[in-house]
Amino acid sequence: MEWYKRFYTKEKWVKKSAEIEGKLYDRLKEIAENELDASVNKIIDACVDDLKLEDKVVIYKKDKNEINVARSIIVRESVYKKLEDLREKYGISISKIINIAIKIGLENYDK
Repeated sequence: MEWYKRFYTKEKWVKKSAEIEGKLYDRLKEIAENELDASVNKIIDACVDDLKLEDKVVIYKKDKNEINVARSIIVRESVYKKLEDLREKYGISISKIINIAIKIGLENYDK
């Protein structure tokens, strides 16, 4: 792979507030600090960018003790547009879509 294919084309970043499950965020933070050369924001951006939803969205059940924490995240403009399109198409919140993307992304990463 050519070195320049490892990077995204320059794009504006959009700041967004989202409620992210604590367990998911902690795992992202662990990966960013110890495993990959990426920030939590860039991992979230990549998870959403990689998200492919079918016609039916399966909302997973979270643990009773799990809390969502409002976080300020930054994603690329194209990823934010994707979030808006998915929100409109499926009628679920952007925060929920982000959590689904992170959960699927982490499941794929941990395989």
